[in-house]
Amino acid sequence: MNRHGSIWLSNVRKILGNQADAEDVVQEAVRRLLSRKRTLPSEDQVRMYLNRVIGNTAIDAYHARRRELQKRVPLHETMCLTGADMDPHGKMEEREDLLRQERLLHLIREGLASLPFKQYEAVRMTMLDRDTPSIRDAGVVNGIPYSTLRHRTIQGLQKLRRYVNRRSRQSP
Repeated sequence: MNRHGSIWLSNVRKILGNQADAEDVVQEAVRRLLSRKRTLPSEDQVRMYLNRVIGNTAIDAYHARRRELQKRVPLHETMCLTGADMDPHGKMEEREDLLRQERLLHLIREGLASLPFKQYEAVRMTMLDRDTPSIRDAGVVNGIPYSTLRHRTIQGLQKLRRYVNRRSRQSP
């Protein structure tokens, strides 16, 4: 901890964006490691194992915080208005939202078509196919190793995101 603690704390702070939460995560990770009572033969293995536990704990904390924030997002008043009760301004906003969604779907379709075939297939299998509940299952069904399928999916999603962002900035 003396040698690598500041580096771990800095990495967790980058993930969570908060010093106090980062300290809590590092403490929780150390507590998890010690509660497992696992013996490791060398100091390097302890360091690597603790590094992994800290990283996983930070990611868990990040996702937990995001879930909490999503629960607290207030509903907009316009979301509750429907049909004949909506004023002309609300109808115009609804139409603009629909046009934005159609434009976004069009860009996503174009982006998917521009992906390399293997990345497109990985995204289709893991994200768009409702029959496969996880990347592991998709890999087993299609005979693709988990790490390969995961890598192709991540690369495809990153390219798709960049494509949509670039194209949406080019034309309104």
